[in-house]
Amino acid sequence: MSWRDKLRNDPAGAAMIDNQDYSVNFIVCPTHWHLADISPQLSWNSVKFQPGQKQQVPKEPGLYAFVVRMPYLGLPAHGWVMYIGQTGDGDSHKTLRQRFGEYLHNKNSNRRPKIFYLLNAWDGHLEFFYAPLPDRKSELVNLETNLLGAFRPPFTDRTYPATYLSPSHAF
Repeated sequence: MSWRDKLRNDPAGAAMIDNQDYSVNFIVCPTHWHLADISPQLSWNSVKFQPGQKQQVPKEPGLYAFVVRMPYLGLPAHGWVMYIGQTGDGDSHKTLRQRFGEYLHNKNSNRRPKIFYLLNAWDGHLEFFYAPLPDRKSELVNLETNLLGAFRPPFTDRTYPATYLSPSHAF
């Protein structure tokens, strides 16, 4: 059964297939980018989101993002941030490598329909960006929230900080 067929058998997934079909709405708001005041600057690395790349991801806590990359037509390298997350906060001992492995499993399971859709619709074009932060575990949730508010990735189901929302979102 194809990944689309699996989603069609799930009510939430069927709505995504019917309504999205590779279409994603982005909020691109430069005035919010500066609100993600993250210092010192994060050191990001990336691997293609493929099973053979799992061993390249460190066994440390940190932030991660799924980015669809477009390597075509001689254009400058660019992509779209689709999802931002963190792993290893508080009492959690999960690492970036473990989280990468969980997403490999999510690619074959539609228990999280939005993630299932993301991982399959852009299969072969996703990169897993990660910033290891072993010395900043206590800051992970705050750093993630700041990034979410600045970039508002379409596949992250989180509430954004009030400072990033317009008054119309309150009602």
